[in-house]
Amino acid sequence: MDVRPEVLTKLILHKRERITESLPQLIAQTGDEKQSAEKMARRARTQKEGLESKISGLKIERKQIITAIQENPRLGKLNKEQELELTGIMDSLSMIDISVEKFTENLAYLSQIIASLESDEELSTKYTQSVKANIALGELTKDYTSALAKWNEKESLRRKLESKFTKLSSSLAESKTAAEFWQSRLNDGFDQLLIDAKRVADGGPSSRQIHRTNRKKNINRGA
Repeated sequence: MDVRPEVLTKLILHKRERITESLPQLIAQTGDEKQSAEKMARRARTQKEGLESKISGLKIERKQIITAIQENPRLGKLNKEQELELTGIMDSLSMIDISVEKFTENLAYLSQIIASLESDEELSTKYTQSVKANIALGELTKDYTSALAKWNEKESLRRKLESKFTKLSSSLAESKTAAEFWQSRLNDGFDQLLIDAKRVADGGPSSRQIHRTNRKKNINRGA
């Protein structure tokens, strides 16, 4: 049995009106969740970036021993074998991404060479500072790994809610436009639908598309 245009239009209009009525509450709820997620993501990012700054500082501090050795006048007293060994150690310590464990290992080798030199208080002090900075870096790296995982989790939730909020808002705007269109069909009759069908068949825009475009223009004028 054929369904009359009026009945079909009312069914479509009713569906769109229900969506239009139900979405605002969901959008408001999602908006609150989004704001909360944004705050948590900001806090997690601040914590992560704070640790990144400290880690960067410790990496610089632990490498002070390199400069101290390079500037040490007693290096000329090393034999050829010690010089080659020292060069290898210095190259390893200078690596940007050298791990805490590898740095500790190379510091141990370095201490043996330092011990062969005459007593040098400044060199010993720099060595001790490098050891302490490297230990602190190892402890801080664990905290940073945890902070990074937390930030990734909070940021992922924030993006998810941002996407959901945007989709719901777009769906509400689309439903309002559709409801206005079908209400106008009920008010103005259905002769326009035949004209609309012919226009679409000829490759032109539908009345709904025209209505949506005009609505956007009116909104822009109001803005």
